[in-house]
Amino acid sequence: MANRVFLHPKAAAELRAAKHPHFDYAVESVGATANFHVYSAVSLGPQGQEVGQGVLQRCETDAQTLAGYFNVPVQPCNIIMAPLSQNNDGSGGAYHHTCQDADLYCDVQFNPLNTDLTNALVVAEEVEVFEAVQNRGWNCGASNGEGLSRVLAEVLYPGVLDAYSTAAVWLDSPDRPDWVSNNNSTDQDSVSNGCSVLFLYWLNGPLGFDWGKITQAAAATLADTYQQLTGKSAAYQDFRNAIDEMFPLGKASGVTTDNPFGAPSAHMSKPHAGKRTAGR
Repeated sequence: MANRVFLHPKAAAELRAAKHPHFDYAVESVGATANFHVYSAVSLGPQGQEVGQGVLQRCETDAQTLAGYFNVPVQPCNIIMAPLSQNNDGSGGAYHHTCQDADLYCDVQFNPLNTDLTNALVVAEEVEVFEAVQNRGWNCGASNGEGLSRVLAEVLYPGVLDAYSTAAVWLDSPDRPDWVSNNNSTDQDSVSNGCSVLFLYWLNGPLGFDWGKITQAAAATLADTYQQLTGKSAAYQDFRNAIDEMFPLGKASGVTTDNPFGAPSAHMSKPHAGKRTAGR
Protein backbone atom coordinates (compact mmCIF):
# COMPACT_ATOMS: atom_id res chain seq x y z
CA MET A 1 0.00 0.00 0.00
CA ALA A 2 1.36 3.39 -0.92
CA ASN A 3 1.88 5.87 1.89
CA ARG A 4 -0.33 8.86 1.20
CA VAL A 5 -0.93 12.27 2.63
CA PHE A 6 -4.36 13.92 2.74
CA LEU A 7 -6.33 10.70 2.28
CA HIS A 8 -5.43 10.09 -1.33
CA PRO A 9 -8.46 8.20 -2.73
CA LYS A 10 -6.78 5.59 -4.94
CA ALA A 11 -5.69 2.22 -3.59
CA ALA A 12 -2.29 0.96 -4.73
CA ALA A 13 -3.95 -1.58 -7.00
CA GLU A 14 -5.66 1.23 -8.88
CA LEU A 15 -2.46 3.07 -9.76
CA ARG A 16 -1.74 3.24 -13.44
CA ALA A 17 0.43 0.55 -14.95
CA ALA A 18 3.99 1.82 -15.14
CA LYS A 19 4.87 3.28 -18.53
CA HIS A 20 8.29 4.45 -17.36
CA PRO A 21 10.94 1.99 -16.17
CA HIS A 22 10.89 3.59 -12.75
CA PHE A 23 7.73 5.65 -12.21
CA ASP A 24 3.98 4.98 -12.03
CA TYR A 25 3.29 7.30 -14.99
CA ALA A 26 4.70 8.08 -18.39
CA VAL A 27 6.65 11.27 -17.68
CA GLU A 28 8.70 13.99 -19.29
CA SER A 29 11.47 15.89 -17.59
CA VAL A 30 10.86 19.41 -16.33
CA GLY A 31 14.37 20.01 -15.02
CA ALA A 32 16.74 19.36 -12.16
CA THR A 33 18.44 21.07 -9.23
CA ALA A 34 21.29 19.90 -7.00
CA ASN A 35 19.03 17.51 -5.07
CA PHE A 36 15.85 17.13 -7.13
CA HIS A 37 14.71 15.85 -10.48
CA VAL A 38 11.28 17.19 -11.43
CA TYR A 39 9.00 15.39 -13.89
CA SER A 40 5.48 15.87 -15.18
CA ALA A 41 3.12 13.14 -16.36
CA VAL A 42 2.87 13.35 -20.14
CA SER A 43 -0.91 13.49 -19.91
CA LEU A 44 -0.73 16.84 -18.06
CA GLY A 45 0.70 18.58 -21.11
CA PRO A 46 2.06 22.16 -21.03
CA GLN A 47 0.25 23.04 -17.81
CA GLY A 48 2.03 20.20 -16.02
CA GLN A 49 5.31 21.63 -17.23
CA GLU A 50 4.29 25.05 -15.92
CA VAL A 51 3.51 23.67 -12.47
CA GLY A 52 6.79 21.77 -12.59
CA GLN A 53 8.69 25.00 -13.23
CA GLY A 54 7.10 26.43 -10.09
CA VAL A 55 8.28 23.38 -8.15
CA LEU A 56 11.80 23.75 -9.55
CA GLN A 57 11.94 27.30 -8.25
CA ARG A 58 11.07 26.33 -4.68
CA CYS A 59 12.15 22.76 -3.99
CA GLU A 60 15.73 23.45 -2.89
CA THR A 61 14.80 26.30 -0.55
CA ASP A 62 11.94 24.34 0.99
CA ALA A 63 14.18 21.29 1.46
CA GLN A 64 16.79 23.40 3.24
CA THR A 65 14.08 24.62 5.60
CA LEU A 66 13.04 21.06 6.39
CA ALA A 67 16.64 19.99 6.85
CA GLY A 68 16.96 22.74 9.44
CA TYR A 69 13.87 21.55 11.28
CA PHE A 70 14.99 17.91 11.35
CA ASN A 71 18.72 18.60 11.71
CA VAL A 72 19.52 16.09 8.98
CA PRO A 73 20.93 16.60 5.46
CA VAL A 74 18.70 17.42 2.51
CA GLN A 75 17.27 14.26 1.01
CA PRO A 76 17.40 14.04 -2.81
CA CYS A 77 14.03 13.20 -4.36
CA ASN A 78 12.25 12.71 -7.66
CA ILE A 79 9.16 14.90 -7.80
CA ILE A 80 6.47 13.83 -10.23
CA MET A 81 3.49 16.01 -11.15
CA ALA A 82 0.69 13.46 -11.50
CA PRO A 83 -3.01 13.54 -12.44
CA LEU A 84 -4.32 12.44 -9.05
CA SER A 85 -7.67 14.26 -9.23
CA GLN A 86 -10.30 13.72 -11.90
CA ASN A 87 -10.40 17.33 -13.03
CA ASN A 88 -6.83 18.31 -12.09
CA ASP A 89 -8.30 20.40 -9.29
CA GLY A 90 -5.69 19.64 -6.64
CA SER A 91 -7.97 17.50 -4.50
CA GLY A 92 -6.06 14.23 -5.07
CA GLY A 93 -3.30 14.79 -2.52
CA ALA A 94 0.02 13.03 -2.91
CA TYR A 95 1.72 9.71 -2.21
CA HIS A 96 4.90 7.72 -2.12
CA HIS A 97 5.20 3.94 -1.75
CA THR A 98 7.15 3.68 1.54
CA CYS A 99 8.29 6.15 4.15
CA GLN A 100 11.81 6.05 2.71
CA ASP A 101 10.71 6.18 -0.93
CA ALA A 102 11.97 9.40 -2.51
CA ASP A 103 9.68 9.24 -5.59
CA LEU A 104 7.02 11.78 -4.66
CA TYR A 105 3.78 11.87 -6.69
CA CYS A 106 1.88 15.13 -6.24
CA ASP A 107 -1.40 16.42 -7.63
CA VAL A 108 -1.85 19.60 -9.66
CA GLN A 109 -4.43 22.37 -9.82
CA PHE A 110 -5.00 23.89 -13.26
CA ASN A 111 -8.13 26.02 -12.97
CA PRO A 112 -6.92 28.38 -11.70
CA LEU A 113 -3.29 27.34 -12.02
CA ASN A 114 -1.87 27.03 -8.51
CA THR A 115 1.77 26.01 -8.24
CA ASP A 116 1.82 26.64 -4.48
CA LEU A 117 -0.66 23.82 -3.91
CA THR A 118 1.69 21.33 -5.57
CA ASN A 119 4.65 22.82 -3.71
CA ALA A 120 2.82 22.31 -0.41
CA LEU A 121 2.06 18.70 -1.31
CA VAL A 122 5.73 18.18 -2.18
CA VAL A 123 6.71 19.50 1.25
CA ALA A 124 4.25 17.18 2.98
CA GLU A 125 5.73 14.16 1.20
CA GLU A 126 9.30 15.31 1.78
CA VAL A 127 8.60 15.62 5.50
CA GLU A 128 7.79 11.92 5.56
CA VAL A 129 11.13 11.09 3.93
CA PHE A 130 12.92 13.27 6.49
CA GLU A 131 11.01 11.48 9.26
CA ALA A 132 12.30 8.12 8.04
CA VAL A 133 15.87 9.38 7.77
CA GLN A 134 15.74 10.97 11.24
CA ASN A 135 14.33 7.64 12.55
CA ARG A 136 13.57 8.85 16.05
CA GLY A 137 9.82 8.35 16.34
CA TRP A 138 7.88 10.28 13.71
CA ASN A 139 6.10 7.55 11.74
CA CYS A 140 4.88 8.54 8.28
CA GLY A 141 2.30 5.74 8.29
CA ALA A 142 0.84 6.73 11.66
CA SER A 143 -0.99 9.71 13.11
CA ASN A 144 1.97 11.52 14.69
CA GLY A 145 4.04 11.49 11.49
CA GLU A 146 1.06 12.29 9.30
CA GLY A 147 0.22 15.22 11.56
CA LEU A 148 3.73 16.63 11.29
CA SER A 149 3.76 16.31 7.50
CA ARG A 150 0.51 18.26 7.23
CA VAL A 151 1.60 20.94 9.68
CA LEU A 152 5.01 21.66 8.17
CA ALA A 153 3.46 21.91 4.70
CA GLU A 154 1.07 24.49 6.13
CA VAL A 155 3.91 26.35 7.86
CA LEU A 156 5.73 26.85 4.56
CA TYR A 157 2.53 27.46 2.54
CA PRO A 158 -0.03 29.09 4.87
CA GLY A 159 -3.65 28.63 3.87
CA VAL A 160 -2.89 26.69 0.69
CA LEU A 161 -4.09 23.34 2.03
CA ASP A 162 -7.05 24.48 4.14
CA ALA A 163 -9.35 22.25 2.09
CA TYR A 164 -7.48 19.25 3.53
CA SER A 165 -7.81 20.35 7.17
CA THR A 166 -8.91 17.78 9.76
CA ALA A 167 -8.73 19.61 13.11
CA ALA A 168 -12.49 20.15 13.16
CA VAL A 169 -13.13 16.43 12.68
CA TRP A 170 -11.51 15.73 16.03
CA LEU A 171 -12.90 18.84 17.73
CA ASP A 172 -16.44 17.96 16.67
CA SER A 173 -16.18 14.28 17.59
CA PRO A 174 -18.36 13.28 20.56
CA ASP A 175 -15.50 12.32 22.90
CA ARG A 176 -12.29 13.81 21.46
CA PRO A 177 -10.32 10.56 21.73
CA ASP A 178 -6.75 10.51 23.00
CA TRP A 179 -4.45 10.36 19.98
CA VAL A 180 -1.79 12.18 21.99
CA SER A 181 -0.88 9.39 24.41
CA ASN A 182 -1.68 6.86 21.69
CA ASN A 183 -0.37 6.78 18.13
CA ASN A 184 -2.89 5.59 15.57
CA SER A 185 -1.26 3.04 13.27
CA THR A 186 -2.85 4.54 10.15
CA ASP A 187 -2.33 7.86 8.37
CA GLN A 188 -5.82 7.80 6.87
CA ASP A 189 -8.05 8.47 9.87
CA SER A 190 -9.35 12.04 9.96
CA VAL A 191 -10.08 12.01 13.70
CA SER A 192 -6.58 11.01 14.78
CA ASN A 193 -4.99 13.22 12.14
CA GLY A 194 -7.09 16.12 13.39
CA CYS A 195 -5.96 15.53 16.96
CA SER A 196 -2.33 15.38 15.85
CA VAL A 197 -2.32 18.60 13.83
CA LEU A 198 -4.17 20.51 16.53
CA PHE A 199 -1.78 19.28 19.23
CA LEU A 200 1.26 20.28 17.17
CA TYR A 201 -0.14 23.76 16.54
CA TRP A 202 -0.84 24.03 20.28
CA LEU A 203 2.81 23.24 21.02
CA ASN A 204 3.90 25.95 18.60
CA GLY A 205 1.30 28.65 19.23
CA PRO A 206 0.08 28.82 22.84
CA LEU A 207 3.12 26.97 24.23
CA GLY A 208 5.65 28.80 22.04
CA PHE A 209 7.95 25.98 20.90
CA ASP A 210 9.54 26.60 17.50
CA TRP A 211 9.21 24.01 14.75
CA GLY A 212 12.83 22.94 14.97
CA LYS A 213 12.50 22.07 18.65
CA ILE A 214 9.22 20.26 18.07
CA THR A 215 10.54 18.30 15.10
CA GLN A 216 13.72 17.29 16.89
CA ALA A 217 11.77 16.18 19.98
CA ALA A 218 10.83 13.09 17.98
CA ALA A 219 9.28 10.24 19.94
CA ALA A 220 6.90 7.32 19.64
CA THR A 221 3.87 9.41 20.64
CA LEU A 222 2.97 13.07 20.81
CA ALA A 223 2.80 12.71 24.60
CA ASP A 224 6.45 11.65 24.62
CA THR A 225 7.33 14.64 22.43
CA TYR A 226 5.50 16.89 24.91
CA GLN A 227 7.43 15.38 27.83
CA GLN A 228 10.73 16.00 26.07
CA LEU A 229 9.78 19.62 25.45
CA THR A 230 8.18 20.48 28.79
CA GLY A 231 9.27 17.84 31.29
CA LYS A 232 5.59 17.22 32.05
CA SER A 233 3.77 13.91 31.74
CA ALA A 234 0.09 14.94 31.46
CA ALA A 235 0.14 15.86 27.77
CA TYR A 236 -3.38 14.84 26.80
CA GLN A 237 -5.02 16.29 29.91
CA ASP A 238 -3.14 19.58 29.59
CA PHE A 239 -4.12 19.75 25.93
CA ARG A 240 -7.75 18.91 26.63
CA ASN A 241 -7.98 21.51 29.38
CA ALA A 242 -6.82 24.20 26.99
CA ILE A 243 -8.88 23.03 24.02
CA ASP A 244 -12.09 22.41 25.96
CA GLU A 245 -11.93 25.94 27.30
CA MET A 246 -11.58 27.34 23.77
CA PHE A 247 -14.03 24.93 22.14
CA PRO A 248 -16.55 23.44 24.59
CA LEU A 249 -17.20 19.75 23.99
CA GLY A 250 -20.51 19.07 22.28
CA LYS A 251 -20.69 22.48 20.61
CA ALA A 252 -19.79 22.87 16.94
CA SER A 253 -16.27 24.30 16.77
CA GLY A 254 -16.72 26.24 13.53
CA VAL A 255 -13.03 25.64 12.78
CA THR A 256 -12.14 25.59 9.08
CA THR A 257 -8.34 25.32 9.27
CA ASP A 258 -5.88 23.16 11.17
CA ASN A 259 -4.56 26.12 13.16
CA PRO A 260 -7.24 27.92 15.20
CA PHE A 261 -4.64 29.68 17.35
CA GLY A 262 -3.79 32.37 14.82
CA ALA A 263 -0.61 32.93 12.85
CA PRO A 264 2.54 32.20 14.89
CA SER A 265 5.13 34.91 15.22
CA ALA A 266 7.97 34.80 12.72
CA HIS A 267 10.53 33.39 15.13
CA MET A 268 8.32 30.41 15.82
CA SER A 269 8.45 29.34 12.18
CA LYS A 270 12.18 29.57 11.46
CA PRO A 271 14.80 26.97 12.38
CA HIS A 272 17.41 29.64 11.71
CA ALA A 273 17.59 32.92 9.82
CA GLY A 274 17.37 32.90 6.06
CA LYS A 275 15.97 29.41 5.62
CA ARG A 276 12.20 29.74 5.75
CA THR A 277 10.31 30.94 2.70
CA ALA A 278 6.73 32.08 2.60
CA GLY A 279 4.23 30.18 0.53
CA ARG A 280 2.80 33.25 -1.11
